[in-house]
Order: sequence, then C-alpha cells, then structure tokens
Amino acid sequence: MLAAHYNTVVIGAGPAGLMAAIEAYNPKHSIILLEKMRKPALKLRISGKGRCNITNEEGLQSFLNRFGKKGRFLKYSFSQFFNHDLLNYLHKMDVPTKLERGGRYFPQSDRATDIVDAFVNKLDQLRIPLITEAHVTALSKAENGQFVIQVRHSGKPIEVTADQVCITSGGLSYPATGSTGEGYLMAQAFGHTITDTAPSLVPVLTAGDTAQRIQGVSLRNVTVSVWSENKKVTELFGEMMFTRKGVTGPIILTLSETLVSMLDASREVQIKIDLKPALDHKKLDQRLLREISEHSKQSFKNMLKSLLPRKMIDLFIDILGVDPHKHLHQITGEERKQLRLLLKAFPMQVIGHDSYDHAIVTSGGVSLKEINPTTMESKLTPNLYFAGEVMDVNGETGGYNLTSSWSTAWLAGREMRNKQWGELGHGKE
Repeated sequence: MLAAHYNTVVIGAGPAGLMAAIEAYNPKHSIILLEKMRKPALKLRISGKGRCNITNEEGLQSFLNRFGKKGRFLKYSFSQFFNHDLLNYLHKMDVPTKLERGGRYFPQSDRATDIVDAFVNKLDQLRIPLITEAHVTALSKAENGQFVIQVRHSGKPIEVTADQVCITSGGLSYPATGSTGEGYLMAQAFGHTITDTAPSLVPVLTAGDTAQRIQGVSLRNVTVSVWSENKKVTELFGEMMFTRKGVTGPIILTLSETLVSMLDASREVQIKIDLKPALDHKKLDQRLLREISEHSKQSFKNMLKSLLPRKMIDLFIDILGVDPHKHLHQITGEERKQLRLLLKAFPMQVIGHDSYDHAIVTSGGVSLKEINPTTMESKLTPNLYFAGEVMDVNGETGGYNLTSSWSTAWLAGREMRNKQWGELGHGKE
C-alpha cells in the first residue's frame, strides 16, 4: 500500500530506476520505486536477445567517443562509476560476468533476468518498496516545495508527496515494455526542453526485394558507407545482417541515427557495402585475375563461391547479367570490372526505418543543458533528478547505453542520499 509521503520517489523501474533507488538508500528515510508495468525492467529482460550486454571493456575516452558530442556530459558520471565498477557491483550481488568478442560483457549465465533478479533482491534486502502497476499520471510541485505525484495504482487514483524525485522512465523505444515517453511530459511540466526524439539503434528498410532474397545472411568484417547526393557521409567497419525488409546488425544500428536524421530531412540515402575491405581495387582485381588464370575452365558461378556467401551468389549473377555457366577464360575485362565494383560497393537504397517498437534506444530527450552532469539534478527545479534514457544521451550498440543508464543512476542515487543526510559532497566514498 502506498503511503502519503516519501523522502525519495524514483519513477520507472528499469536499469536506471533500480540502481537509483538502491543508491539513494538511507535507513532513516523512506524511499519508494514506482513502476507502471506488472514487472520491473521488462526492456532489460529482453536486451541482448535475452542475454544483456552489460557493458564494454573499452577505456574511458574511447567509451565517451561512442556517444559523440553527448559524451562530454557523461565524463563526470563515468569518472565516478564506470565499466569495472559496474562489474564489481554485479559480482557483489552474485552475478558473475564474462568477456566476449568486441569487449562486450554478459552475465555468465547468459540470462538477463539474473541481473533483474539481483537488483530486485537488493531492494528487498534494503526494504525499499517496489510498487508495480503504479502509473504516474502527473508530477507537480506544491507551494511548500514538496513534489506532488498523481499515481494510478491497480486502477485507483492515489496522491503521493515527496521531498525528492528521480525520473528514470526511459525513452520511447520498445513501448510494449513501458517506455512510452511519459518522463518527457513530467520534465516539460517543470519547464524542461525535450530535444527532438527519433528511433536510434534501429534496423533500416531498403528498396526492392534484394534484402528479402538474401534474408538471414550475416556479413562479418565488411565496411558500410552512407551516401547522399553522390557524397560519402560516413562509414563503419564491422558486422551486419540482411532482414526481410532491409538490414540490421551492429554497424547498421550504429549508423541508424545518421540514416534516420537524413531520411527525416527528406534526403535521398544509399548505403554501399564493401565486401572485401581488406583489398583495394588493384589487389582485388589481381585476385580475380589469379582465380581466372588458375581455374580457367571453371564456371563463373563456381568462382563466386569463393567470394560470397552462398545465398548472395544468384543475386550477384542476376545483377551482373553474366551466364553462370560461362567458363572463367571467357570472362571479359568489362565483366571482371563490374564484379569488382559490385564487391567493393554493393548498393542498397534506404527508404525508411523500423518504428520505436524495434529501436534499442531513443535519440533525443530531456536537454542535457538543463541537467547538472555532476549530480544529475535539474538546473531548473531543485531536488528533481534524471537518469538513463529519458535524457538526451544515446550511444552506439555494444553495452555503452546500459553503462550510461547505470552510471548516471548511480550518481543521481548517491546525490539524493547525500542530500537527505545533509552531506555537502558527492561522488565515491
């Protein structure tokens, strides 16, 4: 049952909310964590295909670079609570972790639910109530300085007051898990600016049936470049995959923020996939000549088996218009050239992107200019804090965004606890 007043209320029991509530703990003061869904951390439970990519091994500066210009905002929180602090934190809660390719950390069990359970158990140990099906419908401030929180709990309206509030309700991605942007409305009620939001780390859609024909093909060690008006905008090396409607995978998800913004600006967008980035045009041509010379009586289709994933062979044959049974010694210089160009710049027209339903994070949110990066407290309203994805801070895929959520929440929780204790300082003890 909800009480009438709490010292600290945390709104949203995702990774940031769970961390903020625990770190705000003060045995002499009352804390409560409100979650509108039936279970906490639904999005965390499905992250990393249910495995949860906790964090990344990268050093601080490289890590910050993954957030672009927004990385500057995270510098202080990361200096206080970073990747190995997080791993130690989880180990103390009996969640062993393991390091995998790309510097990515996962729970040893490969179960994201183990992380959720560990945080919920910690709440229970500290006797911090986690109230589910508690939907915050409005947030305001009374003349006495206390926050007034309108909550609909199990269908009944309840009013709660608080000395401090931390909004950790997430962005707009995966709305089925509870991220529906209500934190933005709460922030706006206190004069905060919400920067334009858009799906980020989201699969993109491509024209024609190319993607559908090679659906399920995964490519490793390729370079994808983004083009508009015959000019290269950016490029990235790594892994990608073809879906029924387009492309996805780590490098596509990372490039998606750029692609979405270009599409929103009504720009024509194309990606080009370099299937052989380790070879420049001259070296690739030499390889093709060598294949033709050494296997002159083999068919063109047979040569493609050494160059491409199986499902891409027929697609290349159709695009190039070369007889698949043609002997290699019959291949013309022009046909060899067209093959080389296609291997180095396989084009796909980008025509759209998936919705928030399939976006890993949200680009945009509460303006960072209005939040103190050393406390996570609002610069506009004392005792109002933010942490996690509700803020306008999003990075690349690979464990970076979860680290940001936990780090900013750790800092916000410590600040709320210190303020309740009447301490002046902040940061690590």
